[in-house]
Amino acid sequence: MPVCPMPVRIDAPGPVTLVPATVTGASRWVTERFHLTTGEDGAPALLATALPRSLLPELTVSPLTRGDTNPLQRVFDGMSPESRRMRFLAATPVMAPHMAVRLADVDHASHGCWVAGLEGEPVGIGRYIRTSDDPAVAEIALEVVDTCQGQGVGRVLLDVIGTAAADAGIASLFWLMDETNRRVRLLAAPLGGRFTRDSGVLEGTTGLPPVAPLDAVRIVRCARAARRRAAERTAA
Repeated sequence: MPVCPMPVRIDAPGPVTLVPATVTGASRWVTERFHLTTGEDGAPALLATALPRSLLPELTVSPLTRGDTNPLQRVFDGMSPESRRMRFLAATPVMAPHMAVRLADVDHASHGCWVAGLEGEPVGIGRYIRTSDDPAVAEIALEVVDTCQGQGVGRVLLDVIGTAAADAGIASLFWLMDETNRRVRLLAAPLGGRFTRDSGVLEGTTGLPPVAPLDAVRIVRCARAARRRAAERTAA
């Protein structure tokens, strides 16, 4: 993911604040970056181009089909043991079948999941899950295969799932991250909020990422189509 020109300030002990120095959330996108396309399943999807500070030409971003564990497993397999540890906050050598089924049980309302693809291969997963104690807050999770880390995949997924979550009634994102996960911290920093540290884990709530208005319209169109398809699969 591209390195933003910002320090990450840690005040220990006590609350942890991620403070951007020169980059604010409102200035992150200056041009439209998402275009509508069609996924392999024929459903609306997004094409992300002009990725900032990235060697990747473009990414497709598609809502996960309910029950489809294949992209989840392929991204998991592309992550090193250390990347998996930082993502799941514990050593996770394998993705157990029950875990894959749970992570693929999406409705794109309370639980949304999007897959970033490069030349037909899944390279990243972005997810939000509405919290039980506050329906306006959703926990966020991001994972990117090691070969594509540092290339803007996480930032693209953050903007997509943040916008999709907002359309589902989410107002804030809840983050749980390993304190050594610098890339995720840089993604969260421009969104504000305060974080606390406990046993090497940072926890905090931020606002949603701003995107260009036309980009938001395109993301919402795909998100609503995904919700309809998930509802149809549930009713079938």
